[in-house]
Amino acid sequence: MKKLSLVLTLVLVLSLSFVSQAAYVDGTYEAWSDASDKSIQSSKVFIEDGKIVAVILREFTDLHVEKDWSTYPWPQAGEAARTLGAQFVANQAAEADIVTGATGSSTGWIQATERALLKASDTEPVNKYFDGTFLGRSEVSSYGQYYKVVWVTLKDDKIVDYKVQRVLPDHTIQDPSAEVYGWPLEMARDAYKEAAMTSKPGYVDVITSATGLTHQSNHAVRDALDKALTK
Repeated sequence: MKKLSLVLTLVLVLSLSFVSQAAYVDGTYEAWSDASDKSIQSSKVFIEDGKIVAVILREFTDLHVEKDWSTYPWPQAGEAARTLGAQFVANQAAEADIVTGATGSSTGWIQATERALLKASDTEPVNKYFDGTFLGRSEVSSYGQYYKVVWVTLKDDKIVDYKVQRVLPDHTIQDPSAEVYGWPLEMARDAYKEAAMTSKPGYVDVITSATGLTHQSNHAVRDALDKALTK
């Protein structure tokens, strides 16, 4: 009985030792948080010899413009950007203290880092995309010099919700009730949203009289889908 107990104890110790030494796969992995109405966070994690050696954190506005911490008027967010990466390295995990006054940014970076580390594991994901809401940006239109920003909500690799705004050259948002090319923009958006939720993600067929809108929206959705990839 004592010998059996000793063997079981040894197996347990070896098992725990193996788990504690489990390593990430070397490489560079980038992942994104869920997008809020105002921002989205990204985390780029560098793995060497199975360990986290560096983490780069970035944050983008609802216009999909990267925040510049030297001019951003909310210093707590900049503090979080500067300090959380070092904590991820020290903890060798997506674990860090929430910075007071920057709760949204902090939790977003923790989630993004957690997703990046899932990519760095040797476990095969069940789905192609993470469940959640992801922000995407289109190219700039050759007509009007505007671009689109979209919020794409995914569940089990399907688009279950979609929201969009058109960003004008002066970084204001175009009123969706305005008519564009003789067709109310809101109507075209509703037609695209309906198609996006039933088509292959990112590949809606051209909507009659809204060719440019369809192409630009598809590009923005694919950008959001890239951010949602599990591998």
